[in-house]
Amino acid sequence: MAACGGKENGGSAETPTTNTTVTIAPDRTTLYRNPFSGWVIYSGLGDGLSDNFWQEYDNMDSSVGKVRVSDYANALLIRSYWSQAEPEEGLYFWDEACNTKPAQRFRMLRDGARQRGLKLIFQLRADSRDLHVNACPDYVRAKGAKGFESTTGSTKVWTPYPDDPIFQQLYEKFLRAFAREFNNPDEVDWMGSWGIGKWGEYHTCIYSTGNESPREPVFDFFTDLFLEIFDKVPVCINFHKSIGTGSGDKTDPDSQRLVQKGIDKGLCLTSGAFGMHAYYGTWEKNFIHTQRWKVPIHAEGGWVRASHSLAAIQNDGYSDWGEVRRGEFEDSRDACANTMDFRYNSNVAMSETWSWFNDAYDLVQEAIQTQFYRLYPDRISIPEKAAKGAEISITHRWNNLGWAYCPTNIKPFKDRFKVVFALLNPATGKPVHMYTCDDVKPCDWTHGTPVSYTNKFKLDNVESGTYTWGVGIVDRSKTGAVIGIQIAAKSGKTADGWLKLADVTIE
Repeated sequence: MAACGGKENGGSAETPTTNTTVTIAPDRTTLYRNPFSGWVIYSGLGDGLSDNFWQEYDNMDSSVGKVRVSDYANALLIRSYWSQAEPEEGLYFWDEACNTKPAQRFRMLRDGARQRGLKLIFQLRADSRDLHVNACPDYVRAKGAKGFESTTGSTKVWTPYPDDPIFQQLYEKFLRAFAREFNNPDEVDWMGSWGIGKWGEYHTCIYSTGNESPREPVFDFFTDLFLEIFDKVPVCINFHKSIGTGSGDKTDPDSQRLVQKGIDKGLCLTSGAFGMHAYYGTWEKNFIHTQRWKVPIHAEGGWVRASHSLAAIQNDGYSDWGEVRRGEFEDSRDACANTMDFRYNSNVAMSETWSWFNDAYDLVQEAIQTQFYRLYPDRISIPEKAAKGAEISITHRWNNLGWAYCPTNIKPFKDRFKVVFALLNPATGKPVHMYTCDDVKPCDWTHGTPVSYTNKFKLDNVESGTYTWGVGIVDRSKTGAVIGIQIAAKSGKTADGWLKLADVTIE
C-alpha cells in the first residue's frame, strides 16, 4: 500500500497493530441528491406548461400506484427562449418587476423546486425555427441584428444569424446578466445548451455568409463565453456528428475535433437522441466510449410519444414504448451517463415521464440504484487508541456502485470535494478536528474497481479524551465542515452526513 495519498486498485495492506478495521455495508437503494447525478424533471415556460404542474407531478399515476415524481429526481430542467427570459431589454424573468406569464411560470417552478429539494438546470434558446413565437426578443432585430425568417405552420418567425456581431453583443449582455443570477451551485446543478442552431442543439446552422466559414469562430465565441461566466457550475455542449454545420444528421469529419476542443476547454456533454438508432448511432457511441469516466454526460431520449407514431418506433426496431424506454436506458448505461431525463408534455399521460413510470418503472428504480454514481468505503483501518501529537495511519478503500462516475475532475468541481476524516464529538456528532486527504480523488472511483489509499496525519492540538472517527466528502467551497457528496452507507451517518466509524481514545 502506497503512503500519503498513494493509491492501489483493489488489494489490502497489513493492518497496523494500533488500528481496528471497520467494514461498512453499502446502501444500494436510497436516492442521493449529489452534484450532476440522477433523474432530471423537464419543464418549460411556454403556454404548454400546465398551471397545475406540481400538483400533477406530485400525484402521477404509475404501475405501482400514485407517485411523487420529485421523490425520484435530483433536478428540474427549465427550457427557456431568450424572449421569455428577457421580454424587454434589461428586464428579466427573475426580476420582481417582470410579471409576464413566462415570469410567473418561472417563479412557480423555482419555488416548487426549492420546496422539493431540487436544483435547477437551464436550457436556453435563441433560434426560432419550429416555434410559433420568436425565440429572440424584438429589440435585437430593432437594433440592427441580421437574421432570417422561417415558417412554422402559418406563423413567420425570425432568427438572428449566430455570427452577427450585434446579436452576439446583445446575447452576451443577456447571458452575463443570467450568469450573475444563476452561476450559483447552491441552486443550479448545471447549464445546458446555449441555444444556437435548430432546437438550440447547434446543428442545422445558418450563417450570414451563406457558407460554414463562421462555424469555428462562433463555436469559440460561445464556448469561451459560457465557460467564463459560468465558472461555478458545469456547462454542457450537445455532441453529435454535425456540430455547427448546416446539416442535422450528416457526419462531418471535423465534428469530433470541435467537440473534443470544447471538452478540453472544460465543457461537459449532452445528447438529445439517446435511444434513436439513426441519430444516436455508431458515430455517437464510438465517440462517447472515449469520454466515459472523463466527463459527465446527460442522456436525453429522442423518441416522443406525443409526436412519434407507433410505426415510427417500430421502424427503429421497437415494438412498444416500454422497449423505447429500455433502449434509452441501455444507451445511457453504455455511455455511463450521469443524468437521465423525465420529459414533459401538457397531456401528462402522453409524456415521457408518465411512460417511464408506467411502461418501465423497474428501470426508473434501477437507474437510481445502479446507474448514477453511488460512493462508499467498504473497509477502513483506523486507530482505536493514539497519543496526542502522534502520527497515525488510516487505510481506506472506496467503491462506486453506479456506472456513472463522480466528476470531481471538471473545472467547477476541481479541488472542491475532498475526502475528510474527522474526530467527532461523540455526543453531538460534530467534527472537532478534521484531516483532509488531498490526493484522494472521487473521480477515480469507477464501477467494479475498488481503489485503496493510505494517509498519514499528525494529531496535533488534540485534547485527551474519547472521540468518534467519522469520514465524509466535504464541499470545501463552503464555510465549515459541510458534506458535499453523500456516502452510500446503509447506517451510521450523522444528521449532517458524516459516516461514523469507531471510537478512538486519545491519551
